[in-house]
Amino acid sequence: MFRPAPAILHTRSGMPSRYWPVPMVWAQLIVCAAILGTAAQFLGPRAIPWVERHSQRIEVRAMQAGLTIVDVENAKAILESGDYLVFDARRAADFDTGHLPGAISFPYESREEGYNEMAALLPPAQPVMVYCSGRTCDDALLLGEFLKNQGSQEVALFLEGTGGWKAAGLTLE
Repeated sequence: MFRPAPAILHTRSGMPSRYWPVPMVWAQLIVCAAILGTAAQFLGPRAIPWVERHSQRIEVRAMQAGLTIVDVENAKAILESGDYLVFDARRAADFDTGHLPGAISFPYESREEGYNEMAALLPPAQPVMVYCSGRTCDDALLLGEFLKNQGSQEVALFLEGTGGWKAAGLTLE
């Protein structure tokens, strides 16, 4: 008579092979990856931060891009000197609610059109300062990187932006 089919034999050992359901295999892989990743995090020489401070990330990226970071006092001196073009990287509606004295609206979101309009004002040697609303806003960083890529040699980033300006007791236009 007919016998039940034997289990598939492993070719080298001759032992019957077992099939694991796919979800069980995936669960095991995920658990192993989590254990190995955590072990590497704690035992490795360069740990990856679990949480990153956004403002610190902006500072590091600005330094990598070659932007000069200025504080409120330096920004005030830059505005008083009149040597720099000062660009507000926020949206035009935010610019209209208040901006640094003498600043020009140059929203990052419309940088291509804005650059085409400002190209005559932006020879490579013209110093520029960019800002947005504060340390958690990265529009000024992105605009500063954009201007550097377009050839501007000296770009300063006022990291504290309008929030830091107002906190220092200075007025906006």
